[in-house]
Amino acid sequence: MKRAYPVIMTQGKEFIVVFVPDFNINTQGRDIPDAIEMARDAIGLMGIEMQDGGEALPEASSLANVQAEAPSGGMVSLVDVDFTEYRRKNAICAP
Repeated sequence: MKRAYPVIMTQGKEFIVVFVPDFNINTQGRDIPDAIEMARDAIGLMGIEMQDGGEALPEASSLANVQAEAPSGGMVSLVDVDFTEYRRKNAICAP
């Protein structure tokens, strides 16, 4: 199952901080590609944990809504995650 979620990236003191509103989680990366990869990993882990706990994955927020709520200087982007592939690549077995 493949989904895309909006993220907000802001430049921190040393890292790019990424907030994923639909999962209410933060992560960070050294640069934009690393920040996106870390966001994909955080979303994948949280999503699989939710699925394994019997919870539904959240629907992706509207990109326009996330852009409107982003802080000044924040960059909004989409991060795609294939939860089936993520589970397979990370050898995470369903309970």
